[in-house]
This record gives sequence, C-alpha cells and structure tokens, in this order.
Amino acid sequence: MDPEVGIISWLLYFLIDNTSLSVYNHSKNKQSLALADKVKFHIPLLKVLNNSKKLNSVIARSLDELSEKVSLTNHRTSIVIDDSLLSHSVVMKSKKYKTIDEQLKKEASLKWGKIVDNLYFISEEKKFPKNVYHSIAIHHFLREKIKLNFNNFGMNINYLIPLSSVVTTGLKSTQFATIKNGKKFTFFGDTKKGFMFFKANFSGTKKSFEKIIGLLDLPKIQLRELEKSNLKFIFFNRLKIVEYLDNFILKDVPLLNFADTNRAQIIGGEIHSIKKTFNVSNNNFDYQNLIRNFSSGIISILFLTLIISFFSEYKFLDTEQEIGVEKVKEVEKNLTPREVALRASYGVVNKLKIAMNSDSQLNSFVVSDNVFNVNEQKIEFDNNSFTVTKSNTSASYGELLIKLFEIDSNLKFKVFNSKFDNKNAINLVLRFEKSDSILDIVNEIESFNNMFVKKVSFSKEESLHLYVTIIES
Repeated sequence: MDPEVGIISWLLYFLIDNTSLSVYNHSKNKQSLALADKVKFHIPLLKVLNNSKKLNSVIARSLDELSEKVSLTNHRTSIVIDDSLLSHSVVMKSKKYKTIDEQLKKEASLKWGKIVDNLYFISEEKKFPKNVYHSIAIHHFLREKIKLNFNNFGMNINYLIPLSSVVTTGLKSTQFATIKNGKKFTFFGDTKKGFMFFKANFSGTKKSFEKIIGLLDLPKIQLRELEKSNLKFIFFNRLKIVEYLDNFILKDVPLLNFADTNRAQIIGGEIHSIKKTFNVSNNNFDYQNLIRNFSSGIISILFLTLIISFFSEYKFLDTEQEIGVEKVKEVEKNLTPREVALRASYGVVNKLKIAMNSDSQLNSFVVSDNVFNVNEQKIEFDNNSFTVTKSNTSASYGELLIKLFEIDSNLKFKVFNSKFDNKNAINLVLRFEKSDSILDIVNEIESFNNMFVKKVSFSKEESLHLYVTIIES
C-alpha cells in the first residue's frame, strides 16, 4: 500500500492533536518530507474547546513559537487534525429522506442534541459498502480559530483533513490503519459495514478496548499480532501520514476536507460536486422587460446623483486625502526587509511596555508583530501609535550577551543559526526567572540596528521568554 511520495507545491504540512502542533516541509532536493518543528500547546485544546478567546490564544501562541524557526508566511498549507478532537457517527441511508444531506442533518440533531449548532459536519460514502455514510464533526470554534490564525500568519489553508480520512484511504475492508504509542494502539478501518474507530491498551496486567464508533463488534486482537509483521495492520507514524497526504493531493484522491462545504462531500467514493443550474434565455425580444429595466436605470441614476450631492462636502470624498494615503502605502512598499523588521520590533516593544505597566495583576502575556494577548485576553493595538528611531550602531550576539548578563546574571539562552534577507542571522531565545529587568533588556536591544525583538512571552509556569533575531555583520 506504500505510495510514492509526490513532489507538489504544498510547501507546509501541519499535524494538530490535543497537545501539540507539528509542521513538516520538503527537503532541499524536494524528494522527501521532514519534521521542521514541533511545539506543545500551553493548554490542551480539549480543555478550551468551548472558550473562543482562550482557544484563539493557544493556537496563536503556538504558531508564534513555530514562526521563530520556520518561515510560515506566503505558503499554502495542508493540515491534518487528530480524530481525538473530532466527533464521529455512522449513518445508514434511508429512503424516507429526499436527500442524504437532509438525513445527515436530522440524524446529527438526534444524536448530538443542543450541541449540534456548535459542530461543523462533513460526510462521505465509500465505494463499498453502499448507502453507509461516515459523518465527522469539528467544533465551530476550533475550525474558525485555526483558519483565522493561519491566515493571520500569511498562510492559505487548502486542506483541513481528519487524520482518519488520510490513513483509511486505500485500505481493504479487512485492514486497519494502526497508530502505536507504547503499548497503546489506535485503529481506523473501512469495514464491510462502514467506518470503524477503536482503541486498545495492552499496558498493565489486563488489556482493555474502547470502541469510539462502528457497526461491527470489536475484533479480537492479541499483542503478539501487532508486534509481528502483519498485513492486517498498517502502521502509521506522523511522517508517514504527511507523506501519504502529499501523494494523495498530487493524485487528486478524494479526501474529506473541513475547508470545504459542510455536506456529503464524497458519494460512492467520488467527490460530490454541486451542479449549478442556469435558466435558458428566451429568444423572443421582451419589450416590456426592456422598458422596465430602462425606467429602473433612470431612477437609480437620479437617486445616486442625489446621494453624491448630499455627501460631496464630506472628507471621505477628499481626493487630496486619498492621494496622501496612496503616498503612505507607497512609502511602506519601499521599506527594506530590515526596516520592516525594525518597525515590527518597535511595535513588539511598545506592546511589552503596555503589558508591563498594566495596573492589573499580570499572570501571562504574549506579544509579537501579530499577537497581543494579556491574561489570555486579546488587546487592541494601533500599529501607528509609535515612532521608529533609527540607530547607526550594530553589535554581535556575543557583545549583546555580555551587556545582558551585566543586567541579569541569571538569564539562560539558546542560539539557533538562521537567515535574514539572504544574510547569516542568529535567533536568540532568552529565558528570565524574573521579569523585573526585561524593559532594560529590550532598551539595550533597541540601541542596535541589526537586532529585532520578535516576541516576548510570559506565564507563571514558564517564566519569561524573549526572542531576538540578530543579523551578523
């Protein structure tokens, strides 16, 4: 069943589970995929699934951390979402409903009750068995916050796919896609009676099984079957999942996609496209319709003239102001990458000063170019509320560290080699046990023209972290 890995333009692949976010990209020779980075969510997603603000903060913070090592902007992305974050149902098609979408909606209301309004459903019918539909739901908040934050970081989501849709594609009815975690196993299958999803735990003295969904009884499985090479169980790790997805997208294999409409997306194993209907035009000339359209046009023009004359004195019709705005945009376009980074750095520092000078108790904050959250709450910030002061002085990261240790002798740091505008650069991550000296630290960094504050994060559990990029001379 192993497919060849495809070479396609989807530069970034993400895996989202309850506790972590991983990103994969193609190697330099474009022949293989590799893990680029992985971060842990500071709160498991299932704990904040019904809290829109906290969920948004968790996802934004994780993407911000990834962006320190991986370039995310201007990439098309495909995201695999773990089924532990999703809800499943299996529906037998009934003749009493006019369409399968009508039935799926009714069945969902009966099964999920009041929470159905919080869920976004997609469904599929494989080639076999016929008339058995597998429906998967994602929480509206989770879907929208993923889309919002990925878009905020300059990424275009083309696929948001359930993990089960990837690993079951191409399976025989007697096979199970298997994911191993120690002696705990997760199984997915497309059986002769439709989709099946269950878990097994062989740790401890007794084995246990948990069926999540499926019309068949749980199969009898022994640990020794799983430890030996067996065509019944197709094992997947994270890398293999994205390699399969890469290949499936290249070959246009039908896959369920939360980025698409909420309906039965796959019927009979094929993508179900909605056919658009058009009214056939009448060849006979309709004089009455022409007169009506002409009269409506005259009335619309008179009304528009009245509106324009009424508002003509207002500033939003001031062409000089419009020209000024265009000039500002033109200046922004002419900024060098270093100037853009410098301006973003000043914005981060100003957000930091606002957070540090807050009168309320400070439990946590995350500030970056795209994010400003204090105590899990999003704070509005005007990016034009500060001025950038250019410096003519540069320094190496070694010189910077000497100065920083003079301010705080207990700081810890990590160094990562990087690139900035085709020049060698260093990403420096600084950790502080106390936040007392942080403003002195960023003021020192701002005195150099080759250093930029990318992000500052703080929580009582994780201390304070400062992320700095330094362009080497």
